[in-house]
Amino acid sequence: MNEILTNEEIDTLLQMFRTEGGAVEAEPQQRAPAPVQQAVADDRVVSPIDLLKPNRLGREQLRGVERYFESAAKLLSATISDKLRLDTRCDCVAVEQQRFGSWLDQLPGPVAIYVLQMPPFAQPVLFTASTSLLYGAVDRILGGSGKVTKVPKDFTAAEHTVAEALIAPCLDRIVESLADVVKLKWTTVNRFCNPSLAQILPSQDVVLSVYFQTAGEFLIGDLRMAIPFAAIEPLLERFSSDSGSTVKPGAMKATVASTVRNVPLDLAVELGGARIRLRQLLDLQAGDVIPLQVRLGQPAIVPVQGKPKFTAHIGRIGNRLGIQVADVMGG
Repeated sequence: MNEILTNEEIDTLLQMFRTEGGAVEAEPQQRAPAPVQQAVADDRVVSPIDLLKPNRLGREQLRGVERYFESAAKLLSATISDKLRLDTRCDCVAVEQQRFGSWLDQLPGPVAIYVLQMPPFAQPVLFTASTSLLYGAVDRILGGSGKVTKVPKDFTAAEHTVAEALIAPCLDRIVESLADVVKLKWTTVNRFCNPSLAQILPSQDVVLSVYFQTAGEFLIGDLRMAIPFAAIEPLLERFSSDSGSTVKPGAMKATVASTVRNVPLDLAVELGGARIRLRQLLDLQAGDVIPLQVRLGQPAIVPVQGKPKFTAHIGRIGNRLGIQVADVMGG
């Protein structure tokens, strides 16, 4: 931690995990509401800390993963627009690491859930689509307007079959966007609309949560994925290496040097400095002498772009004045 907690902050943190009687509270069965910030006596704000929040992916690794799924969102926009014959936009709005139990709790309902096998991933992957989006897509694919006023809680087998005309291409685009990192193949193992049937992993397992939001003229919904961290962990180095420059440190030194050699710089020589009053400055006439705060023979200062860089001796080069660099100034 970069900061040291005060006694008040430590007391506030400990109070989060104690009941009035001093016993440790049992873990709640349902997702707790968002924590409320608390103000302490000296007007500082104390925010509760989620000690169970997973932190398996580094910032660079997470950013590298985001780049791939942002590319997938662009492909999904074109695919959904083509399949539904409707101008639709899909954005990747969140890529984060979560406990699987928390991910399930955040699923909007009702929702269509697909259990997928995506070798070489060893664990199953969950893919969901909000039923409002999917049912409108089914109506659109069957020749309707896509405007639905009532969405069923569950899909029939026939409706699931029609819906796969949209789901399958979407999964193909996601797999395609990850092809540079891993060659994936997907198959549907199960499909249902009841989130209680989606407990394919222990609640405390960490998953990579990907959230796409889709919006068209009247179709609005979201697509989500939960990828087990254990499945994606061996590939993290590939994601992080592609998240920025892959050039090794120092490899561009020669290129940078050849580029900056032709950059013009302002160089001056300070023979010395003096401090005078304003009235003396206004009274100066041609021929007046201003004593400098340097001794005769003391090296002059050579600023580069206004910052002192060298010390030098004043001399002549033919009929012109010149300087001989005596030393490079530190800093």
